[in-house]
Amino acid sequence: MDAAALLRSARDRAGLSQRELAERAGTSQPAIARAESGHTGITVETLRRLLSAAGFDLVMTAVPSRGEDPVTAAYRRNIDRTLLRANLNRSVDERLRVGAETVRDLRELQRAVTASRHRRQEKP
Repeated sequence: MDAAALLRSARDRAGLSQRELAERAGTSQPAIARAESGHTGITVETLRRLLSAAGFDLVMTAVPSRGEDPVTAAYRRNIDRTLLRANLNRSVDERLRVGAETVRDLRELQRAVTASRHRRQEKP
């Protein structure tokens, strides 16, 4: 949620009009309208002051960003996003079914490769 939407939501939840919030915050109604429109920037301190006038505290937190997966980073250029999107459009049950079929197919392929190697070893 951006600052404008946060301010608008807090004002609505407090049951205040823009004019009432402006009076509480010591500013003008047009200033509140500009802040809520999102067309003008609003500083964190101004947002904190306006939210306080509406009866809210602004709480901010910083969380560590996730590190990039080195395997994904190494192959990023070669990832077929169309297949990823198609898979994500499937239901969980469908993904599990396809996964089980893939495992079954890989085991069948492994058996065929093993049988082929044995046949080659048996030839004189």
